[in-house]
Amino acid sequence: MQLRDLDVSHAVATSAGLFGVWRASAFDHVNELDQWEDEVAEDSALERQISVGAFVPINIGGNGAFQVAVRGVEDPGNLSERERSYLLVSSDPYLLVSDGVLELGGLEAVGNYVDAEKVEIRLDNGRYAAVVHLVDWQAEPGSRGADGKPSAGALPDFIVEIFPEVQGGLKYRTKVETFDRP
Repeated sequence: MQLRDLDVSHAVATSAGLFGVWRASAFDHVNELDQWEDEVAEDSALERQISVGAFVPINIGGNGAFQVAVRGVEDPGNLSERERSYLLVSSDPYLLVSDGVLELGGLEAVGNYVDAEKVEIRLDNGRYAAVVHLVDWQAEPGSRGADGKPSAGALPDFIVEIFPEVQGGLKYRTKVETFDRP
């Protein structure tokens, strides 16, 4: 899939306190607990994966289910006026290298160790940058239905914008924590 065609939104869940978008092939060999722990369980291991563009963290330090929209854009910050109205914080750009297949899900879904739910995202081979936006969708009037659940038109919790890498123009974030705390 070409970058301009990338526009997916899915509810994803985690009990590991961390989500992400990752290059599937970078973790194909992860079939056992020890391999999973070596590759992603410790911050230092995960930071190595982040620094080479294999993993983009979506980390607010909590478990649960969240709606994540992943979009291809020409430049970061292409949020709608409505999304900008409820934007809480945006990350610095992360490097993301695609070989055709990315995955989105909770940290426990990385690799093939467990059968945790993950979403496959096709994206042409290449080097990209990714910015993660945290949206306070609950602050928007009408965002919840009578049952207290998100309404059909509610904004996502997170928007991940993926855009072409700018040669020499970006310093990439390599931290597991997606957002700097004030």
